[in-house]
Amino acid sequence: MRLSEDKVRRIAERLHDELAERGLLAYRDQPGQRPSDGRALRVKAIYDAIVADLKIEEEIDAEVDRILATYSREIKGTERDILFRKHKEEVARKRGYIL
Repeated sequence: MRLSEDKVRRIAERLHDELAERGLLAYRDQPGQRPSDGRALRVKAIYDAIVADLKIEEEIDAEVDRILATYSREIKGTERDILFRKHKEEVARKRGYIL
């Protein structure tokens, strides 16, 4: 994974707090539950969604690397970047993802 677990957790916390501050989160804490427990569960859900998305991106990147490895010559630099991006968009689109 490109990001450390700690960095993803901090992103999830910041995203939660920013959405809550803007009034864009709709939730109801369980009766008898401390507000901090509900926040932790919501942050965990955001964290899980980010990690799942990163894993999908890693799978797509690996598939694109396999595609580029089939080229008859070695591709380097800007050409590789352009082809990587082109194939990544194509693979993502075939899988039903939007980049």
